[in-house]
Amino acid sequence: MPTPSPKPVRNVLGSQIQKIRLAKGWSQADLVGKLQLKGWNVERTVLTKIERGRRCLTDYELITIAQVLNVTLDDLLPPKVGNLRGFFKS
Repeated sequence: MPTPSPKPVRNVLGSQIQKIRLAKGWSQADLVGKLQLKGWNVERTVLTKIERGRRCLTDYELITIAQVLNVTLDDLLPPKVGNLRGFFKS
C-alpha cells in the first residue's frame, strides 16, 4: 500500500500567526473572538486550518489578522521568507 502524500501547504503565514498568538497568551478561541468583533465571521476550525497552513488567506483576512494581533504584514512572514517589500523582487 503506497504511503499517502502530505497535504500541500496553502499558506506560509499560519505558523507565524500561531507563534504571535501564543506569545500574546491567547487561545485560538480568544483570537477568533477578537476577529469576529472586527467583522470577520470566522470559526476556530478555520483558524486551526490557517495555522497549520492548510487554508489560504484572502487579503481581507490577512489584514484583519494583522490588525487584531497588532502587527505589520511583514511580522506575519516567517523568518525564512524575509521582508515582504523584497519578497516579490527578482
